[in-house]
Amino acid sequence: MHLRTETALDFLEGRMEPGEETFWKEHLQSCKSCKHEITVWQQLGIDMKRFHLKSAPDEDLKRAIRIFPRLSERVQPALRHLLATIMFDSFREPAFAGSRGAAGAARQMVLRAEEFDIHIKIWGERDHRQMLGQLLPRGETFVRAARFHLLRNGERLETTGVDDVGEFHFTEVPDGDLSLQIDLPNLTVIGALNVREVL
Repeated sequence: MHLRTETALDFLEGRMEPGEETFWKEHLQSCKSCKHEITVWQQLGIDMKRFHLKSAPDEDLKRAIRIFPRLSERVQPALRHLLATIMFDSFREPAFAGSRGAAGAARQMVLRAEEFDIHIKIWGERDHRQMLGQLLPRGETFVRAARFHLLRNGERLETTGVDDVGEFHFTEVPDGDLSLQIDLPNLTVIGALNVREVL
C-alpha cells in the first residue's frame, strides 16, 4: 500500500488520526517511493510559501496609488439615449387594390436611430404574436453585444440578446403601446411600437 495524494497532504498538514499518522511514519521508514512522494509535496509547500517576499514600504505604496486618478476624477463616458423614429410601417402604407391574403399579413417596420436601422416583423394570432427583428448598423461596425427589451408602460415584458447576424426574437408580444429598448455598450435606443393595430 502506497500514499495517495490526499493522504500525503493530510500527513504533511497534521490532519490525521494519531494511529493513522503512526502507521504512515513507520511505512515511510521502509518505502522509498512514498518517502520520495512526501518529499516532493513538502518541497512544493515550501516553494509556495515564499518567505522571501515582503510587503512594499508604506511610502512606496502611497506613491503608487497616487499614479492612478481617483474614481471621482475619472471621466466616465456618458451613456447616450436615442429615440428611434419609424421610417416605414407596412400598416400605414395604402393597401394594394385587389391584393389577396392581406388579412393574415405580417406587419413590417423599420426604425432608425442615428447609425442604426432596426428591421422588425410582427406576426401571429392575437393571443400568440411574435416579433423578429434585426439590428443593422449603417456603417461598417457590426453590433455583437446588444440586449433587447420589450417594454409596456416602462415595464420589461421580455428580454433577449442578439445573435451572430444581429437578429433578435420575442415570442410573446401583447397588444398595446409597446416600446423596444436596445442596450448597447455606450448607447440606449428606444423606439415606440403601437401593436394595437397589428393583425
